[in-house]
Amino acid sequence: MMDPRMRQIETWLYAYPSWKRRVKNLQAQLNDYPRVGWFSTVPSFPQGETSDPTYDAVERRWILEEEHIRPLLFWIGLIDNALAVLTDEEMTLVRLKYFEQKNNTIVWEEMYISRRAFFRLRMAVLHRLFEVLGGEFALIWETTDPEWSPASR
Repeated sequence: MMDPRMRQIETWLYAYPSWKRRVKNLQAQLNDYPRVGWFSTVPSFPQGETSDPTYDAVERRWILEEEHIRPLLFWIGLIDNALAVLTDEEMTLVRLKYFEQKNNTIVWEEMYISRRAFFRLRMAVLHRLFEVLGGEFALIWETTDPEWSPASR
């Protein structure tokens, strides 16, 4: 049975490409969102009070930036930093298995390695990433809140 932290690293690797796409899409939406200066205060129909669309627009932009984009950028940076230490062969395995999500059989055939070598290399990559991410005492393992990790989003 695999260590739960190795499973967590695998989950992050599977989610990594979608995190990058999500950040790119959210930043495009943020850049396209109307500029704050275009708004003016208008009366609200039900109560006769004035609403402040400028404040609402600023609040939406802040929520998008703080609650969605920044956490994803943190995890993407963490994984990018960890992936930088992998060899070409290890990076090929990560790209084929996790980023392109190919079947194990296809991966070991494309890499021209045996089944046994594939599983050994996979575990070596996961252990190496575990150590680069901080090992046993890294703060990223401390939380049990599933909302903390973007993999659960």
